Amino acid sequence: MQPDTHPLVDAATTSRFAVTRRWLARISGWSAKATFRIKRGAPELTIAELGKSWPLTEPQRATLLQLGASKPGAAFIDEKVGDINRAAFHRSAFVLNAVIHLLFVDLAAQLLLSLWELKAVLVIGNLLLALLAHWQMRTHFRALLAGPRALPKKRRMWGLLSNPRYNKAVKKNSKPYARSAWKEKTLYRTAYFGNAVLIFLGSQFILPPERLIFPFGFLIGKITGLITTIVVFFNGWRGIRAGDDARLAREREVSVYRNLKI
Repeated sequence: MQPDTHPLVDAATTSRFAVTRRWLARISGWSAKATFRIKRGAPELTIAELGKSWPLTEPQRATLLQLGASKPGAAFIDEKVGDINRAAFHRSAFVLNAVIHLLFVDLAAQLLLSLWELKAVLVIGNLLLALLAHWQMRTHFRALLAGPRALPKKRRMWGLLSNPRYNKAVKKNSKPYARSAWKEKTLYRTAYFGNAVLIFLGSQFILPPERLIFPFGFLIGKITGLITTIVVFFNGWRGIRAGDDARLAREREVSVYRNLKI
């Protein structure tokens, strides 16, 4: 017969699980704040989470709830919130890359050159991409509040003539997907892969480890290698995901064009 577990042991184990759970919840919360991720689910839950990050007036909240009551409206809200999350993640990723280039990358030193302008160009380039992603995130939010664009009737004059405004409206609805696909494939994917290569080649702390006394130089070198290796793999993963996002945007663009009345 197994002896009963001591109550103090049970209490200590329960306390450790509770502390671990609290820390995991905090890390998840910090990650959500850092990446500006909005939890997606039912329209009511999504709108409530959206209101925690963006200021929503009562009329705007009521309009979104009314829109989410229908199946096409719920799909529209989920799509736009997904776009906001993706743009916010790009913004956080490029800010991270700018910090890594500032502190842990010195490509010019690896090439035995003294060009601080090279570091400045890489940092500013990543910050500009983060600013572009921030502007894109706000554009998606405004599009969400505006709601889906209603298409005009396919025919006019009691159905006798085709309506040219219909095809123009369809083409206008496809343009955001085309722009998104171009940004994901041409800008973001190229930038992620470029950052991965540059960080891999130019990994070095802002102060050369050989100039620091032992063991600080040794520790700084190891820590720099670990951080830059993680960021290199992160950039490679994000580059692959950016290609997938571009393909998804192209598929959405093609699905819009299927509504053309030729």
